[in-house]
Amino acid sequence: MPELSRRSWGRAARPSLECVPRRPRNLYAGIYHLAAHGSDERYLYVSDQDREDFLERLARIWEKFELALLSYVLLGSHYHALVRIPDARLSKALQRLHTDYSRWHNRRHGRSAHLFRAHAMTREIGSDAQLVAACRYLALNPVEAGLVTDPLDWPWSSARAHAGLERPRIPLAETDLRAALGDCADWRERYRAQIVTTYEVAPALKENPAAYR
Repeated sequence: MPELSRRSWGRAARPSLECVPRRPRNLYAGIYHLAAHGSDERYLYVSDQDREDFLERLARIWEKFELALLSYVLLGSHYHALVRIPDARLSKALQRLHTDYSRWHNRRHGRSAHLFRAHAMTREIGSDAQLVAACRYLALNPVEAGLVTDPLDWPWSSARAHAGLERPRIPLAETDLRAALGDCADWRERYRAQIVTTYEVAPALKENPAAYR
């Protein structure tokens, strides 16, 4: 997948990444943080095979719709991704991804109910600082969920690839992240420094970590 060039960003307030509103009706060219959850607390991924299949479908559909995947993390009941889009085609791509994966997942696990909630979160990333914060947020999700103590130990995210510890499982467009981290040769080291900074898990997550898996 070809990497897309960096755009000029204006100033924008850092978004809160904790709430999950309904997606906006109109999506314009830019970078978006998206998140999708299982319906009725269903787990999207029961096994590693589920995660591998989802990533394969994600890569194939993103290529078909000419979307650029910047970063991602898969948990149990939800996933997050950062994506650069040229227009509103993201909605159709998500519909295709969720429908195809749901059919496969339900056949594999003998289920028939809806797998995904009706609306995914989509929130625009408006600055370099917001992009770095969003990437850090994605990388730390498994830590918040109590799955690992080091974000680079979680195999189902792009964090290890960004950090230069392994080749990406699926194509990643890293130009924007590199630019946000100074567009320098040691940007991967800067990324690692961002996500291994001492991190205080929110009290709500300590009390009920399973809700975030």
